[in-house]
Amino acid sequence: MDYTLLHLINQMAGHVSAVDSFFKLVAKYGPALYAVPLLFMWFRGGDSAKKAALLSLATMAIALLVSQLIGHVYFRPRPYDAHPGGVNLLISKSSDPSFPSDHATFSFAIAGVILLEDRRWGIASIAFGALVAFSRVFVGIHYPLDVAGGAVLGMAAAVVMWQLRKFFDPLLNLLIGIARRLKLA
Repeated sequence: MDYTLLHLINQMAGHVSAVDSFFKLVAKYGPALYAVPLLFMWFRGGDSAKKAALLSLATMAIALLVSQLIGHVYFRPRPYDAHPGGVNLLISKSSDPSFPSDHATFSFAIAGVILLEDRRWGIASIAFGALVAFSRVFVGIHYPLDVAGGAVLGMAAAVVMWQLRKFFDPLLNLLIGIARRLKLA
């Protein structure tokens, strides 16, 4: 089933160069665009938004650590390794495990915290995370369940960290105070 969905999505790759180029860019560099809402929250938002921006970065780091641990316990080969010649690979190969997708984990960890802080930015962030996840399948680097697993892991990390945010308040207040003294906030 997972390979069938991969094939259904990935067979669209390699036919229209502009579409391929778009999805290659999103697949490689999409998560970096999360800097936009985080910077907006940091420089335009109040203390709550600043705390959410910092918390989202911590959430992303923790979620990626868990993702790496899962990948070392359960090594799933990439689709192009498991199905030689059966995948249209549009970007460079990776040697790390396919499950869970680090890009999806990254995207949904940050997007989840943004959603919990600000619904408008959050919905856009989740939609962009879905685009990043889709692009990873489109370019042939992940199975659909790899990106779904990353999305679930990222969102779960966001919910847990959001529930624990009051525990982190003293540290977040300290970091915001230091940033203000350095004129970075």
